[in-house]
Amino acid sequence: MTVWAIGTTNRAKVECVVTAVNKCFPNDVHEVRAVNVESGVTDQPMSAEETQKGAVNRAKAALNAVPDADFGIGLEGGLEHIGKRWFECGWMSVIERKTGKCGIGSSARFEMSETLMRPILSEGKELAEVMDALTGEKDVRSGLGAMGILTAGYLGRAAAYEHGLIFALAPFLSESKYW
Repeated sequence: MTVWAIGTTNRAKVECVVTAVNKCFPNDVHEVRAVNVESGVTDQPMSAEETQKGAVNRAKAALNAVPDADFGIGLEGGLEHIGKRWFECGWMSVIERKTGKCGIGSSARFEMSETLMRPILSEGKELAEVMDALTGEKDVRSGLGAMGILTAGYLGRAAAYEHGLIFALAPFLSESKYW
């Protein structure tokens, strides 16, 4: 059995991990354990570098929190300023305990509107707070997420993050000659 420690208890992120590891390693038995750990970055990361660092920190912290885990996984969403536009993107990190090997991947980006960015930039709010206020729902980030709301439910957070996690798993899926 392979034990995967995830550095979050967010439902959408846990769903993403369960789906991805079962898809990538269908012949293995998996135990996925979600643990609440700190990212070591700001609550609302504002660059790709900061978001990526949060994902790596979460993967390491998850491994520390689950001593018998084979892999630690960190998933961190954040904002990126590219050109004159803001985008949201999730970064994923997978660390193998026995080798220390680390894989990193990201989700696709989606553009952030001025309506969404204004309270983030002027009031220091997190995207999650803005989405909850605009939708009138609670904890949007653990369900469809902003991705799902903005795509009218066609691409929720779990599915959007799945691709990034599979990219982060690439060093463990492909032949070593590529690495």
